[in-house]
Amino acid sequence: MNSSLARRFTGDVVSVCQSAAPASAGAWLGALLANLPACVRSRSLRPADQRWARAGARFRTSTGATVRLPPTHTPCAREMYCRNVYLRTGLTMPAHGWVIDLGANQGLFSVWAALSGASVVAVEAQQGFAKEINDLAAYNGVTQRVHVETAMASGVTVSGSKVGVVADDHRWATTSHGAPTRPADLSLPDLMSAYRIDRVGLLKSDIEGGEFAVFADSNLSWLEKVDQLALEVHPIFGEAAALVGRLEDHGFAVDLRDNDGGHVPPDSDRLEYLYCSRK
Repeated sequence: MNSSLARRFTGDVVSVCQSAAPASAGAWLGALLANLPACVRSRSLRPADQRWARAGARFRTSTGATVRLPPTHTPCAREMYCRNVYLRTGLTMPAHGWVIDLGANQGLFSVWAALSGASVVAVEAQQGFAKEINDLAAYNGVTQRVHVETAMASGVTVSGSKVGVVADDHRWATTSHGAPTRPADLSLPDLMSAYRIDRVGLLKSDIEGGEFAVFADSNLSWLEKVDQLALEVHPIFGEAAALVGRLEDHGFAVDLRDNDGGHVPPDSDRLEYLYCSRK
């Protein structure tokens, strides 16, 4: 095992011990020891994650909220709650007001936000995830604070259907939860108007390249109502430097990081996250 991989494994083990509830952490560590050769060969801790996929897990989040996951919802748990990839640079989960979750997937971030006290709009293009988001919200008792929108997130006049992984017909056909036809676009201004949102405490985005559509329009005045952004960025679909410039022009300080949390420049091929807060 090389030193970089060893550091990553060590960091993930520590984060699991710190964030998972004791019983969940103990089960995961037991599975890690039993599957250590497989983890080293695959350069992944997913063999250990399968323990959670059989039994479910509980996590103590950085906001103090405890999230309960059934077995069906555990694949991204370590990234979301243990590595804390969306809030690790000091962004805060609002305790009230609104959170918008673009690319909600199974709803792990949305339910975390709701348990922390926020009202959440969970936007997800793959139609089959709507039930999973609602099921997870019900499992954690926050159904009333999680609102699901099945849509392609987009800008004001730039269609989201033109940019990103799920915009590609072949890739859409291979999605795990997508219906034969993609859903309609939904712009952020229209979304905020529909829910009468006058302030967004945090906007999280993981839409596989679609972020370049959401922030491409010349009219980004809606950004003035957003306090924080946590964006997973996919530079293959657009110019990261231009995206960073637009966000800075709208009053954000932008922190660029790679998957391990290291600082990177906007032209780096390791760029994966933008963390944005008001200057």
